[in-house]
Amino acid sequence: MKKTVATFFLILISMLVFAQKNQDEQLAIEYYKSGEYEKAAELFEKLYNKKADTYIYYYYYQVLLEMGHFDDLEKMIKKQIRAYPNVPRYKIDLGYAYEHANEIQKAEKEYQNVLKEMLPKDNAIRELYYAFLSKAKQEYAIETLLKGRKLLNDNKLYTQELTAIYEKLNQTDKIIEEALALIKDDNASYLPTSEEIIQNLLINDEDKQKYVTIKTILQKNVQKYPHHLSYVALLYWVYQLNKDYSDALVLAKSIDKRQKDDGARVYEVAKLAYQSRDYETAIDALSYLIAKGEESPYFMNAKIDLLNVKYKKLTSVSPVRMADAMNLEKEFKKLIDENGIHSGTADWIRKYVQLLAFYVNKPQEAIAVLNQAIATADRDIREKNQYKVDLADIQLFSGNVWDATLLYSQVEKELPNDTIGHLAKFKNAKLSFYIGEFAWAKSQLDVLRAATTKLIANDAMYFSLLISDNEEEDDDDSLLFGNENKNLPLQYFAKADFLLFQNKENEAFIMFDSVLLLSPYGPLTDDIFYQKAFILIKRQDYFGAELLLKKIIESYAYDILADDAIYKLAELYEYYLKDIPKSMECYQKLMREYPGSLYSVDARKRYRALRGDVLE
Repeated sequence: MKKTVATFFLILISMLVFAQKNQDEQLAIEYYKSGEYEKAAELFEKLYNKKADTYIYYYYYQVLLEMGHFDDLEKMIKKQIRAYPNVPRYKIDLGYAYEHANEIQKAEKEYQNVLKEMLPKDNAIRELYYAFLSKAKQEYAIETLLKGRKLLNDNKLYTQELTAIYEKLNQTDKIIEEALALIKDDNASYLPTSEEIIQNLLINDEDKQKYVTIKTILQKNVQKYPHHLSYVALLYWVYQLNKDYSDALVLAKSIDKRQKDDGARVYEVAKLAYQSRDYETAIDALSYLIAKGEESPYFMNAKIDLLNVKYKKLTSVSPVRMADAMNLEKEFKKLIDENGIHSGTADWIRKYVQLLAFYVNKPQEAIAVLNQAIATADRDIREKNQYKVDLADIQLFSGNVWDATLLYSQVEKELPNDTIGHLAKFKNAKLSFYIGEFAWAKSQLDVLRAATTKLIANDAMYFSLLISDNEEEDDDDSLLFGNENKNLPLQYFAKADFLLFQNKENEAFIMFDSVLLLSPYGPLTDDIFYQKAFILIKRQDYFGAELLLKKIIESYAYDILADDAIYKLAELYEYYLKDIPKSMECYQKLMREYPGSLYSVDARKRYRALRGDVLE
């Protein structure tokens, strides 16, 4: 019984002592946080003398450092070193204390001694590195890692840690040196790590200085070691990362010739250049593949793609160069004559007839080709009706409104639940819009707002809202006598939109200006800015387009075109002005502020691609 009581009292006393210690710790920490260092030091000294654990040590260390009690601090640290002689970080603490006491030589001596005593063990090296880093001694942290490499006889260790410090110190050359050291022995397995280092370096490179430095160093290495494939591959990757496809193509051709490859790398550049709207480089790459001859596995793809790229290049600018259009017409005709009119050549035929009708002023020839294609596609109802839609477009382009609406209606009736049928219905509604039949156009557009194709549904909603927001109500007099001036701004806008359809950008631009003169602050203002921005991009007036798109984003943030304007501005920065940070900023704004936008998914993909993520 006595033994039990004694045990109970021992436990009780221990609990009271522990509680007292816990209270003292909390109180000391509170004093430290509130800057009452004298009171904190008194309590921490008492606690430390009872048990010199690391937790109390570092609080007591910091308090004495803040108070400038360097003699007491030196005694306390040395006591800790005697207790734990194999823990090097306490010696760094001593050097740091000397440094604060302005005893620089003593501090340097402690730091150097720790480095001399460093053991060839990864955990010891890392502990020392973190200890130096915690005291903001970056140069000593670097020295620790570099010496650690020598001790462990591995120059590829601690790359991540070193590049992180070099980045903070803004030592671009050192970061590049680390990236290249990984592939110095031409080991391609380290290429992804090298690429990651360089990619992180280029994230904040608005003035392109870092890119120029990397490119210059790699170019010198490639010239000095022409057979070092990892240097070549890294330079090629750097060109692609910066969308410098013309230089990437030069390198791709060189590699292809030297290694007698099948042209895969050149074809990759062609695709990337086309996606980035660098049509000249894409054409150069595809022409190179065609010149390799029919034995090349990319020969036929290159022939097909070349015409598509040339067509895209031709139609993306205004005014269109007639000589280029006529040359492209001949190339398409030759290809179709050689391969015939059938389902396999449908894409060529569609571009060929559009070229004939819309760009070289040969609508009758285009109509003749389409009628032949329609007859050939008699067994394929979708292909046949797609040709009919194209034929209707040409009839409308030529001003044959009734022939066009008849063809659209035929397709709509034949394929009522198909995307081609929906497209025909939408184009028919646009036709009504062009000729000023706004009520009828709106009724058709409202039906299409439930279309299965998001793009058609979105366009239908836009034009439906455009009409409802701008159509004027009938008054009593207009019902009896009519009113030619009714919906005048909307009528002018519709005429301008039709002129755009006819590729008459200059006339459309003037007509849009007429709407602004008629109604300078009307609800069509943002719509006109948006359409004019498109025209300016085709004219290659990119800064003019930028200004108009910014006006929409700033002044019409809650209108239907706000997300369209942000997306178009992002594309403008990415593809034309080559300002990747601003482009990413726009894509991010679209994702954040307009998550339900039709463009949000593509914006996320583009943002990740520009950031350098690996996409499936």
